[in-house]
Amino acid sequence: MSLKKRVRNIIIGEDRYIESWGEYKQVMLSGHFALIGILLCLVYMLFDFSSGNYVSIPVFVTAIFFLALSIFIHRQGDHGLANYFMLPTINITVYLFAASESPNTGAFMFFIVVAVAAFAVFNYKERLVSILFAVFTYILFALAYFIDFSIMPKREYTEEMLLFHVVVNFTVALPATTMGVYLLISLNHYNAIQLVQSNEMLTKTNSELDRFVYSTSHDLRAPLSSVLGLINIADRTENLQDVKRYLSMMKDRVHSLDKFIRDITDYSRNNRLEIVREKVNLSEMAHEIWDSLKFAPEAERIHFQVEIPKDAVVESDKNRLRVIMGNLISNAIRYHDLAKAERFIKLQHQMNGKVFYLRVEDNGQGIAPEYHSRIYDMFYRGNEQSKGSGLGLYIVKEALVKLSGSIHLESAPGKGSIFTVKLPKR
Repeated sequence: MSLKKRVRNIIIGEDRYIESWGEYKQVMLSGHFALIGILLCLVYMLFDFSSGNYVSIPVFVTAIFFLALSIFIHRQGDHGLANYFMLPTINITVYLFAASESPNTGAFMFFIVVAVAAFAVFNYKERLVSILFAVFTYILFALAYFIDFSIMPKREYTEEMLLFHVVVNFTVALPATTMGVYLLISLNHYNAIQLVQSNEMLTKTNSELDRFVYSTSHDLRAPLSSVLGLINIADRTENLQDVKRYLSMMKDRVHSLDKFIRDITDYSRNNRLEIVREKVNLSEMAHEIWDSLKFAPEAERIHFQVEIPKDAVVESDKNRLRVIMGNLISNAIRYHDLAKAERFIKLQHQMNGKVFYLRVEDNGQGIAPEYHSRIYDMFYRGNEQSKGSGLGLYIVKEALVKLSGSIHLESAPGKGSIFTVKLPKR
């Protein structure tokens, strides 16, 4: 296990997670300050102990106790309370030593560290707390350097020891302050990136919404208008064969409308639902999807081949994987080539390290190269005679984005299509 991982486990616990990136960084910084404080107390305590100066030992032990307590509270998940122990402990400890020794030791530099830490470990909503801690830090600084009073006995050092303390204090204070400032800068940078991404997502959503409203109003009304027209025609005819033909046409329109609504539902679910990873048997899922589609009129005389071992299991979002596989198989059925005597849909897979590939091949109508880059657009249809909603491949692409996957197409008119999906194995 790496040192970074060990420190992380010490501060927040091995089995605990913090969802917010900003809060995680603040908690880790707070924990680092506590650990640095404990380490520094141990170093100075050992140094004083070896020098025969036992007066400071209780102060160091008390400081170590409260700093360790703050880490323990972090591990319990109460990060705000942990800061209320960590910051005053460091503040008071620095004050006690700064008031008892010469300013030339540079102990006052730690007041700057604590002031920066107060703004770094609390979020914007708690900014008043940060300000109060900074004011408290300044008051302790003023008491230490402008009032000749010390709870601890005055500590005198030789010139060599003064230089030693200055070097040690500066060596610790500089990186500690830099850590706090760096966190503030990184949080601002992260928020700026999030804002840009949110704006891009909002622009994308608005564009999709415009197309969605236009296309749904057409695609929902067109089948209904067609059904109403057929009902009116059937109502005026007395020929039973004609009525059956009109009912069959109505059924076709209703199926088209039902498929469109299911596509909209899949699109909505993909955007809303969190990713839930579970073990998925690819062969079983492929056969389940085919069983739900094989009785459609278009699927007649299509030979479905699943060349996936029965024990091929991956860890992925089952619902999204079903949507991806289902749309690719459904498209292969819908756009098969009636002119071919032998029609097939073939499913294959390949495991490769941490990823797996799912390949859906057919010998259907095929797609001209100039349309390859457009077929994943929302509501795109290759031709006016298409019975699809124009959402299928768009939903496939969006689901793959959620799962950190990708898709590749090989196709030519009259020769069929091969869609290859690449996904992480877990």
